[in-house]
Amino acid sequence: MEKPTWLLFITLIILCWNGGPGSPVSVSSQTTDSLQVISIKGRVLGPGGKPIQEYDHLEPGREYRLLPETEVQLSTLDGKNIYEAVGPGVVFIDSSGSFLLNGKALKPNLQENLHQGVSAARIPAHELAGLTLRRLLVVPDQEKRSSIHEVDGYAYLGENTTLGQARKAALATAKRQALEMARTRIESNTLVREGKLEYDLIQSGTEGYVSVLEQKDHGLKDNRYHVWIRAEVEYGLKPTGKQPNSSQILSPDAPLTVLVWTPQKRYRKGQKVVVHIIGNRDFYARIVNVDSEGTITQILPNDYRSKRHFEGGRLYTVPGKGDRFAFKVMDTYGEEEIVVYASEVPLGRVKTEPAGAGLRGYRGTRGQLARETRSIRVRPVGGSSDSGAGFYEATWKFTTSR
Repeated sequence: MEKPTWLLFITLIILCWNGGPGSPVSVSSQTTDSLQVISIKGRVLGPGGKPIQEYDHLEPGREYRLLPETEVQLSTLDGKNIYEAVGPGVVFIDSSGSFLLNGKALKPNLQENLHQGVSAARIPAHELAGLTLRRLLVVPDQEKRSSIHEVDGYAYLGENTTLGQARKAALATAKRQALEMARTRIESNTLVREGKLEYDLIQSGTEGYVSVLEQKDHGLKDNRYHVWIRAEVEYGLKPTGKQPNSSQILSPDAPLTVLVWTPQKRYRKGQKVVVHIIGNRDFYARIVNVDSEGTITQILPNDYRSKRHFEGGRLYTVPGKGDRFAFKVMDTYGEEEIVVYASEVPLGRVKTEPAGAGLRGYRGTRGQLARETRSIRVRPVGGSSDSGAGFYEATWKFTTSR
């Protein structure tokens, strides 16, 4: 068997669960032993003077020193409670789970669930870890939000118009129509229309606001040149107002957004990596791992879990139920990426090959994968002339070391 080259060494495991992770557990019956650092402004030192970073865990029974003017925010692993502390001082988690600053217990700020219906009644407590954290502070390392459209463009061939000029004019017409369709589609969103969210179109290099993903020239017919394109219009989205509510972007009424993350930003040799994803509305997705050497491995769908459609507001985990692999950090270290491609319609087909343990390898480049995945087929719905669909791409990065 060929030795895998990707950083996250795929270990084939036998999944024999007996009341395992899929069994719901009530958060109220759990003891939160550690706290996860959400953000740090300043410096926090652990035992032996070791610097504490974001996403690290503070363990009970150990003292952590906040240097002067340091501000730290921490979350319980079930994501329900948030603690804030300001230095200088010493923080400590006692045996009862209380969080102490200079010997005084701090009261937590209770947080809401990420989405309606996402709770311990449906999801095991260990899978809820970090949900509130992601809602509050974490944004993807890279994000691309867009609207994809299929458009026909036409241009008449006049007495002084060459065939090449007619073709160019037809393409320009198609791109102009795609841009207008994208504007209409974005502005028809409930939260955008109500002024709770605002958008900005993003120019894409020399192509301007419209990127042509695919083009077909149908030639001249009835003195008109016909061009068909699949076009993408990228845009940014942000909440409005003097006190913007970032949760608006995660509302089911907002354009498609899919959060992807790992519980930690840094892993060491021997540790296992788990990936979480959750969307604000129903979506189709492809999730890949890009290792430190650039090797691309599709982790979902895979040969044992062919799921492509996901419910909005529901947390999914990889590896999860049905998978026959585990991610374990081995001997190659560096920066890893988890990329999620998501859309409101089925994604474009991508040629992959077996990579072991039910996973699929991709031999092309990252750019090729992104373009092929965007080869979605969109059709007008309910007599609408808008043949478009929302698309969302997010990248989460983490590093590994000895």
